[in-house]
Amino acid sequence: MTSVRRSPLARFLLALPLVTLAAGAVLAAPEPRVIEVTARRFAFDPAEIQVEIGEPVRLQVHSEDGLHGLAIKKLKINKDIPRGGEVVTINFTAKEAGRFPIMCSEYCGEDHDKMQGMLVVTTPGEAETK
Repeated sequence: MTSVRRSPLARFLLALPLVTLAAGAVLAAPEPRVIEVTARRFAFDPAEIQVEIGEPVRLQVHSEDGLHGLAIKKLKINKDIPRGGEVVTINFTAKEAGRFPIMCSEYCGEDHDKMQGMLVVTTPGEAETK
């Protein structure tokens, strides 16, 4: 049986598809966890959202009544949630653990200040051990 010698360029070209495939697998971002949130006078539902550090999250927020806002100051999130049920998408990935208030950022009536929620960010696996 004869041995085939390939030039460095030929070896590179033969390996290129494998390298590209491996790089694509590493670089592909995971799909975000989708959480549906309803804003209504004077509450968010769910009132508490629990995520892990580094977990991509997509909030799908809509209002059941009037104009609201959703603000998480620590993450520099502040979005208007219009009346009429239109879904507002908010993407984020928390980078530190803790409890971060979720506030309504648009005046929505007399009890506006009571419209609060909580974002709870845990370290990976912490939620399962509790």
